Amino acid sequence: MYGHQIYQLSANDRAKFLNEELKKEEYRELNQLANELMVDETDLREDMAITGWYYIVELKRFMKIEANQAS
Repeated sequence: MYGHQIYQLSANDRAKFLNEELKKEEYRELNQLANELMVDETDLREDMAITGWYYIVELKRFMKIEANQAS
């Protein structure tokens, strides 16, 4: 899958896809996956954040965070 295709997925499907890919050993960091997909990591993070999905570095995955849960 390439950048233009990933942005065609719903945010939930995109998070599911990204999280599955991030489980693979070849992707130690989000920037490696972003490079493979040919997307800008910052743009990807910002686009996901619009719908409440945030990349948690320590967990190496995107998590859905509702506004009322943020502290």
